[in-house]
Amino acid sequence: MTIPAGTLVPRDARDFGSYQLIAKLATGGMAEIFLARPTGARDRDVMVLKRILPHLAEDEHFVTMFRDEADLASKLLHKNVCHVRAFGEYGGTWFISMEYLHGVPLSRMMTRLSKAGKMLDFRVVAGIIVQACEGLHAAHEARGPDGQLMNVVHRDVSPPNMMVCADGVVKLLDFGIAKARGANSRTRTGTVKGKNAYMSPEQILGKELDRRSDVFALAIVMYEMLAIRRLFHRDSDFLTFKAITEEPIPEIRERRPDLPPGMRAALIQAMARDPNGRFDTALAFGNAIRNSVSTLGGPATPQDLARLLFTDFADEMAARDEILKAADEPAPISPPRPARPTPPPPLPIPQARSGEFGQAGQVVGQSDRAGTGPIEAVPSMIVQPGSSRVYVPMPPAEVLDLSGNVLPDSWMADPSTDLLRGHRIRSIRNAAIALGVLLVLAAAIFYAATRGGDNRGSALPPIADAGPPPDADLPIDAANEPSHDSIVALSRYGFFSITATAKTQIYIDTKPISETPLTRWPLTPGPHKVKAIGPRGKIKQINITIYGGRDTDEGTITW
Repeated sequence: MTIPAGTLVPRDARDFGSYQLIAKLATGGMAEIFLARPTGARDRDVMVLKRILPHLAEDEHFVTMFRDEADLASKLLHKNVCHVRAFGEYGGTWFISMEYLHGVPLSRMMTRLSKAGKMLDFRVVAGIIVQACEGLHAAHEARGPDGQLMNVVHRDVSPPNMMVCADGVVKLLDFGIAKARGANSRTRTGTVKGKNAYMSPEQILGKELDRRSDVFALAIVMYEMLAIRRLFHRDSDFLTFKAITEEPIPEIRERRPDLPPGMRAALIQAMARDPNGRFDTALAFGNAIRNSVSTLGGPATPQDLARLLFTDFADEMAARDEILKAADEPAPISPPRPARPTPPPPLPIPQARSGEFGQAGQVVGQSDRAGTGPIEAVPSMIVQPGSSRVYVPMPPAEVLDLSGNVLPDSWMADPSTDLLRGHRIRSIRNAAIALGVLLVLAAAIFYAATRGGDNRGSALPPIADAGPPPDADLPIDAANEPSHDSIVALSRYGFFSITATAKTQIYIDTKPISETPLTRWPLTPGPHKVKAIGPRGKIKQINITIYGGRDTDEGTITW
């Protein structure tokens, strides 16, 4: 009997050995996914059952790979890895039972954010990635019965395979194509396994893989969480592979100027195309991210993430509640409730359940822990216009779709999404702006030279004449939330000051600016190069980083 995904299993078809099938959640390329419970279990003691598709049951290669997945995943016992409970065969069909995870897939979160044109607070990104690093490191460090490293490589780290659970715990899912020492199945000659847009260069080129390949894939996920845009996905496999192996990676600060320097540095290192340039372990990657935000409140805690789910993704949680409610009802699963459920304080964070369903056969597991704190009304950790957490005005994001029939690789349905194309357009635009600025500077110099007066010795009028943008120096007062225009102005400019012991001409990014003293010169956030030319043509080069709404004072140059 063929049962459509998203519907209850008829009562007369529920028996499956020692399990009761409750609802079909999804169908993938290799297996179909069911919400189930052990026979005789009551209430919500549910789990997920992954059953190999009938037409593959006689394929020895797929059965062996299925068995390898169960064997490997059952050995990975860590809070950040979905736990496999059992592997067996019933009626000529092989199956895996695993925990049910009550939460939201990362791919679904990113879809929702993109549709709304919002972004995640970088502390939330850090909190999710740090937990994922811990789960990956546990898998990489797994040892066999002989005590030797199994050399596990996940090979499919991607947003659909990461789950944020109701208690704020992040789970790594689906070791279906993981590689480990001693596995019975082998990748068939000429094939490459994994979601194309999250593969490492060495994975695409068919080279030997180690744990650093997973670090690269997780770095792509982190980049896309920060940018809420696809990084390497293109219209064809060839173009996707070319983007991963050859094309320049766009500067993340073009999308997120608010990113802490250490977090950007960790991301760049993890995405090094040469594995020798990356972190040696996922744990080292996670520690670098944790340290980068340690003075900014640290990574979001599991309780922070749980609150995020119940405030900004409440309807997603409600849809999963409907699945559990339908487990004891004879009627089909009702559609998700549009209304946002408000957990009455001090209701504790619900205990995480077992397995998750996603797209194209994605299965998720369960947590046995419950949160320790109440779900309170707290500020959203979503960065959006008008919020006190806004650092950057957000451009419109592509509309995404994550229906059960969409491939997990395409969490952004718009194939035209191309960060590199935007990067090229911005480069052309910036060049045009720079040319316009140079023309204005030339006119100003000519005007100053012919007019004379107080500004006779300066290449440009003093900063007081130019004037910073309206409200650009308005401080953020935590007690009085600033207006939207003030926040936008703060994010667009920072201010640079410098003095010298002798007359000094200042150039910024090769453009002549003014003589010292230079006071609160407005600059766009990001890195800039400063050249100071002093007495007798002496030159000093200075690298500075400007932050939106902040003053950067380089002090006094001594000649």
